Amino acid sequence: MIKKQEEKPKYKISKKRFKIILGYILIIIGILLPLSAFTSLTINNIKSNGEYEAYIEDSKRQTLDEDEKSGIESYNKKVMDNDQNIVDPFIADGYKVEYDFYKKNPDKIFAYLVIPAINVKKPIRLDATYDHLANGVAQIDGTSLPVGGIGTRSVIAGHRGWYRDVMLLNLGELKKGDKVYINRQGDILEYEVDNTEIIRPSEWERLKPIEDKDILTLLSCHPKRPPSPYRLLVNCTRVEKEILSRAGNKSDTKIIKATSKNRTVQVTEISIYIVTLAGWIFLFFVILKFKKILLNRSV
Repeated sequence: MIKKQEEKPKYKISKKRFKIILGYILIIIGILLPLSAFTSLTINNIKSNGEYEAYIEDSKRQTLDEDEKSGIESYNKKVMDNDQNIVDPFIADGYKVEYDFYKKNPDKIFAYLVIPAINVKKPIRLDATYDHLANGVAQIDGTSLPVGGIGTRSVIAGHRGWYRDVMLLNLGELKKGDKVYINRQGDILEYEVDNTEIIRPSEWERLKPIEDKDILTLLSCHPKRPPSPYRLLVNCTRVEKEILSRAGNKSDTKIIKATSKNRTVQVTEISIYIVTLAGWIFLFFVILKFKKILLNRSV
């Protein structure tokens, strides 16, 4: 007579064990959500120097297109003649402009914004769309393109912090005399902070060009924490009337290596690094503990 093999009793998870496992899963998710944001902040902060250096190297192999030059001059002339309307990038969601000389590649990096005092190195794109502002800073349509020149006023917009990048979080820390640079394919324009203003989104007449000046205005939301009903303007005046250098010269190296001595900026960066490192260490130990619980069926 053949004996039937005894069936092994099926493992049944207890309510207590289920609650413990579910609790750990929720803890891990709770850690990962903010940790992913802090990790993105850390990575983007660290790689900004490398991306700027890559832009400089790429600039050495490029020449300025004559049609592009002509298009830029034509656009800036319209701005000087008050023939362009300014649109708030933080209100006009979905508003998009097409630049005739940038039709082939509207997402191309036009130039680089470098602000050593607050450790900012961000690509500038034309037209402050959602995507452009999520990946750097952007020129506001209706204001001059950032190529310099008497009677021009380029307004560059950027978020006051983003979920994956610090962006212009510390813009308010800039003081009179701080240097701001625009690198346009190796041509470096040097500006100096002159003053700051707080305006309402409707007060665009405050952004009109001034006849005998070359101005760069940095714009972001104010205050830092939402809701941010106002706009912070940092107005900068051109210092050197001539282009500083071509890409790869000493001026570029000096700008790349310049780091902020501002305590608020330093504390912000160090805090992000510490929270990111501590978060990953904590997550590692939580996962180890969770693994032990999964292997130990007596719990």
